[in-house]
Amino acid sequence: MFTRKSKESQIEELTILGKSNKHNGYCVAAVTKGGKIIRLVRDKEGHALFENTCSFKKLDIIVADIIPAPLKNQHENFILTEVSSVGGTAKISEFNGLLTNSTFIFGNTEPRLTRREMRKQTSTIVFAEVDNLRIYRNCEDKYKANFMYRGNEYKGFSITDHKFLNCERKIESAKLLFSLPDAPYSRYGHDLFYKFICAVYIG
Repeated sequence: MFTRKSKESQIEELTILGKSNKHNGYCVAAVTKGGKIIRLVRDKEGHALFENTCSFKKLDIIVADIIPAPLKNQHENFILTEVSSVGGTAKISEFNGLLTNSTFIFGNTEPRLTRREMRKQTSTIVFAEVDNLRIYRNCEDKYKANFMYRGNEYKGFSITDHKFLNCERKIESAKLLFSLPDAPYSRYGHDLFYKFICAVYIG
């Protein structure tokens, strides 16, 4: 065990719920022992973690020193300053209590949100159980996912879980971890916040 690095820091036992590709680094979501889903980041700006600071994998249980670093939209962010140990692996069934029962994934069935819709979100991380997951390659040679959730069809979602990149699959039932960015994607002149599937669990 190590000592806290600052007055703001806290030592927590965490289970890694998602570890996905983000800007040549990793976007990491974890669950505290108290059952709160948080996002682990490199700094106060919410940048992705470097590979050498997150050698752990999905469902690993770690003890870490973290510092609250909420952003305008991503209130769940914590800076990961140090990992003291990695010990044991959890089962995804242990987190069934975290599965959302909301009517929609982030308020609608679209793969994106407008600024107005984004302001209504109370969380930027959602864990959900879905049916008929289909991962496919679209006309732009990018891999996307369609699925059903609570009787509604969702199409064109991007996947950042590296284990499910570059493959086409059909999965009857899956548990998905969704994430929203802090800033919009403005490449095409529209300020839209795209929803990402950052972890896929089968069964």
